[in-house]
This record gives sequence, structure tokens and C-alpha cells, in this order.
Amino acid sequence: MKIKQIILIAGCGLLVAGLLSMGAVAQEFEALPHASGTIEVSPLITEIEIKGNKFVPTDEIMNVIFTRVGDSLLQEKINGDLKAIYGLGYFSDVSVTFEAKSAGTDVIFIVAENPKIANIVFEGNTVYSTAELLALISTKTGEILNFKTLQGDIEKINSKYKEDGYMLARIVDVETDEKTNVLHFKIIEGVVEAITLEGNEKTKDYVILRELNTKPGSVLNNKTLKADLRRVFNLGFFSEVNPIFEPGTTPNNVIIVLKISETRSSTINFGGGYGETEGWFGFVDLSVNNLWGTAQSVLIRGQLGESLSTYQFKYNNPWFIPERLGDHASFTFRRWLTIGRDIYLTDEDGIYNGWDVSLGKPLLGDFNIAWTLGSELVSPHDTATFEGYQSDTIGITFSYDTRDFWLDPKKGQYYTFSMKKGWKRTTTTTNFFKLSSDINNYFPTHENQVLATHIGTGIGFGDVPVGEEFWAGGPNTVRGHYATDAKRGTRKLIFNVEYRVTFSDMFQGVLFYDWGDAWNLGPPDFADFISGWGPGVRVNTPLGPIRLDYGIPGGEGFGAGIMHFSIGQAF
Repeated sequence: MKIKQIILIAGCGLLVAGLLSMGAVAQEFEALPHASGTIEVSPLITEIEIKGNKFVPTDEIMNVIFTRVGDSLLQEKINGDLKAIYGLGYFSDVSVTFEAKSAGTDVIFIVAENPKIANIVFEGNTVYSTAELLALISTKTGEILNFKTLQGDIEKINSKYKEDGYMLARIVDVETDEKTNVLHFKIIEGVVEAITLEGNEKTKDYVILRELNTKPGSVLNNKTLKADLRRVFNLGFFSEVNPIFEPGTTPNNVIIVLKISETRSSTINFGGGYGETEGWFGFVDLSVNNLWGTAQSVLIRGQLGESLSTYQFKYNNPWFIPERLGDHASFTFRRWLTIGRDIYLTDEDGIYNGWDVSLGKPLLGDFNIAWTLGSELVSPHDTATFEGYQSDTIGITFSYDTRDFWLDPKKGQYYTFSMKKGWKRTTTTTNFFKLSSDINNYFPTHENQVLATHIGTGIGFGDVPVGEEFWAGGPNTVRGHYATDAKRGTRKLIFNVEYRVTFSDMFQGVLFYDWGDAWNLGPPDFADFISGWGPGVRVNTPLGPIRLDYGIPGGEGFGAGIMHFSIGQAF
């Protein structure tokens, strides 16, 4: 017995069979005894009977009938009773006949019961097991088939797929085998037949495809695909990544076409300037963020100045372990040499020669882990008199990242927790240990407007080198204060809030407030905390937003502000 038509009409009360019997009702009314050529007085109902029901109790049927013994026989009322009986869901057909009696008319409702279900079979389900689907529905084996309950079960299964992100999955047919009384649910889930790319002229196909957990042969899931597209966009090489869905070779298949617009990913910047503390300086930055279209990146940075010279090399490979080996790990190597004073917020004129390597790996969902190994040799320069040392460190960082775009988030969270163990080597060897955390939240408020907040904490134990100390003051902590005047120590607490308004693809305005401190030993003294506030501007570039912030120290007037320049959002 096919149930297709039942599915289609359920929203209208499952009344088709009842309506089909209306002709029989009219014929029976025409056969009623007449006092003359037309019915002048409706006959009274002398008895109401139910016939054809074996499993459905008569009382349950009688409870939905409005007609009562002693009522006048009215066609509209009988039609309503037929609909009500059919609406119980237990019957494939409902009809009515009449028997004229001397005192009136007997009304006989004849029902054709649905079969008892011998077994329930699901076809086409791969996402959920048959046991999971059976637990979800109210229709059970050994019970009489109920169309009303069945329609509710269809809605439950379709809703389950939809709520879990399976946007194309649905029940397309339900039928019972007339010989075996087996109920069959036929399901289409929407299998990805193929994924094709359009528009990536420089970036290799595999660089994009390896970021996708959606694979050919998998069931299309909207939540998974959204996360996939976020990862692709966060590579930073594209201005647009839009999916288009096309029909596959079968009704159960779909082809995903990713239409991609690439953006400029390599830049070279150079310039110079003069500062009261730095004197004259010049700099050059070369950034290649999609080397040979493989997503590897190289950064070469150099600055030469009167009081400070610094050189840095950075290499990153987001898929250091090839995908074919069945794992995903990133690799980052940094090498730096800095010569001059005011490094790490000290007045010492030193040479800082160091390196570190980092291996990162995704964990479950949006969680990641990274291991870092590094070393830095610090020695006096020119007339400096401090004792040189070597700092060797090993660390681990756990992170949780749901940001929509890491360079300029509009929504999401980014939380990190880090532990670092280190050894400071001079004529003797001492050790230290650090804990730090950062909590970043991004709340969309209106169109193109975001409220961003950051809380940073840290604590150090042991003989913490000056280069490993925390600080408060400067462009990345508390704006409105020079780095040379910033506070440093083995403990920190920083709070930042920004209200960001995006005016165009190029420009963004910011209003910020910063508050925090860095100190040694004991609990925080909030009276000693420093603060700053002010406006800022962001100019979007392939390197990330260029940041200009005019920081005003807490308690000072607008004219006492300091201009901070940096690349990337403050948090």
C-alpha cells in the first residue's frame, strides 16, 4: 500500500479518503424515504453503528463522532463525522450507509483498518543507524499503522536531519508491503558527488581541498561546510569563497562548485622615520604569504637605526605533514637578531640572538595544540655592563578558535592558555615557569559594527629573564603609554575593549579603552594600574590591518595623546 498521497495531504487533515466517500453519502441521502417529492423534515437517527474495525475500539471511534441518536439526519454533520473518523489515522477508507426504519434511520459507518506493522525498514540511511531512527519515531511494530502518527514520524526524521545540518536529507517515500505488512521509509540524504574549484589561478587545488572535511562520497552537512569555508577563507589568500550547488548524476547526489576570488598575498614595504627615543631609522619588510601557491609563507624583516637594529626571518607551513600521510600539523620557524637598547623594556644596550620552532595540531572541533622550543642568547653591546645569559624554553599552548576571519574578526571567540618552562644559563643555571591566558570575544552589534573584548593574565615563577617578563604599556597592551615607560614584572592583568565600525573594505574606525598593570609578587594593586583610551583607524592590506591608534593616558587631556603604529588588530 503506497503512502505517498497520505504524506502530501496530511497537512490538510488527512481527509482524501473521507472526501471520496462523499458521493456515497449523497446517494444514500437520495434513497431516504420522502413524505413528498422533496425532504421537508429530516429523519431522526435511531441508531449509530461502526462496522469493519477489528483492532481499533469502537468507543475510540464513537468519541470523535458528533452525530448522536435522536439528532436529525444532516448531510453536513455526517460529512464532518467521516472526516473525524478518518482523522484518527487508523483507516485507509471510511464510508457511511443508511437503513430506514419506521421510527427513523440507522447510520452505519464502515471502516477499513490499516494493517498491523510486522516490521519497519529504513532505506538509504547512512548518517543515522536504523536503531537510532526507530528510537526517534512513535510508529512501532505490532501496532496498527496510523497515518497521523506516521506523518509526525516523517516530520521528526526530517527535522532531525535538518537540525544536525544535513540540508538536503529528507524522506521521499513511505510504503507498506501488502503481503508482508513491512513498512518502508525511503530516505535521500544528499551525497556529495564531486567538489570542483573555479577562480584559483595561483593557489593549488590541493591547498583548498585539504581544508575541507566535506569530501566526495560524504553526506552534505551545512554546519561542516560552513566550518570548511571559514578555514579556506582564513588562509588569507581569497577575498571571496562562495559555494554553488549543482545536481549530480542521481537525485541523491549533489556537486559543489566553489567559486573563488584570489587576492594579493605578497607585499614589500619599506620606509623610515625619526623618533625621540629611536632616532633615525629605516625598515624593509618582504612578505610572501602563498609561496608557489602552496600556502607556505616567508617573512623577512629588517630595521636599521641609530639606537636599534633588528632582523627577523619567519617561515610557516600550515601542512608540514602531507595530507596523504593521514595527519595535519603546522610548522613555524623564527630566527631573529636584535642589537640596541630599549629591548624588552630595559635601558640596557644588548644583543639578542634567538630562534624558536613551533609544531601545531588541530584537536577536536575548534581546539588546537602547539608545542614550542626556543633559545635566545643575550649579551652586552658596546658599553653595557649587565651579565649575559642564555634562555632555553619549551612550551605548550592550547587554543579554542571560532573566529570567522582571524585577521579581522566580526564574530566568535579566541581563547588561549599557555605554559612555558625555561632555564636561564649564566655561570650557574636557574629555571623559571610561566602561565598565561588570553580571552578574546567578538560580538556583532549592528551591521558592520563589532564589540571586541580581551582579558590577558599571566604569572611567572623562579628566575624569569627580562625577555620573558610581562609588560603593560605600549601599542599591544595599554595604549597611551610609551613602551619605554611601560611597567613590567612577573605578573600581569590586562583588559581591553574596542568598538569597531567598518566603513568600507579598506577602512575601519575604532574607539578603544585599555586598563592593566604588570608587577612583581603579591596580589594586584588596582590603584597602581594604568589606563588609556582614544580613537583609531585600520587600513586593510594583504598583511592584515595597518593600525593607527591615538592613545590618551588615563586622566590626561586629548592633547597628551601618543600615536601608535602597528600591523594587525590589537587582539
